[in-house]
Amino acid sequence: MSTRRVVLAAAMVAAAWTTVISGLVAEAAWQKSGSGTGYAVAAKLQTPGQPVLDDAKCNNGGSGPTATVHWSYPAPLPPGFEVFTATAKNGPVTSAGTTTTTSATVALSSNKTTYVSVRATAGAWRGPRSPEVAAC
Repeated sequence: MSTRRVVLAAAMVAAAWTTVISGLVAEAAWQKSGSGTGYAVAAKLQTPGQPVLDDAKCNNGGSGPTATVHWSYPAPLPPGFEVFTATAKNGPVTSAGTTTTTSATVALSSNKTTYVSVRATAGAWRGPRSPEVAAC
């Protein structure tokens, strides 16, 4: 085999290995382990702090009962958060929307105590839910 062909073959092998290794590194950065946990760029999504009730409108007047809550999250902030409500403590949850900040206003169930919790999100990955706060 000529020197030129050997150099070309070596370059092609190096390019192929670079592509394989790059693909493995990119895939490893988004591995998921277990239900309700996620990793984004090799960093586990943290559990947000328990929401704090800032304002609650518990009557059914106007647009219905609402609550405004805020929570803490260790820096750096993830791309977003999902907010959940439940009508029983530690009961089944319903999505109340998403936000990119550490606060939200959510609609509450009429004439029932509503529990609010949040979790961090990054693309398709979901972190663990925070402890709940009771509203109304």
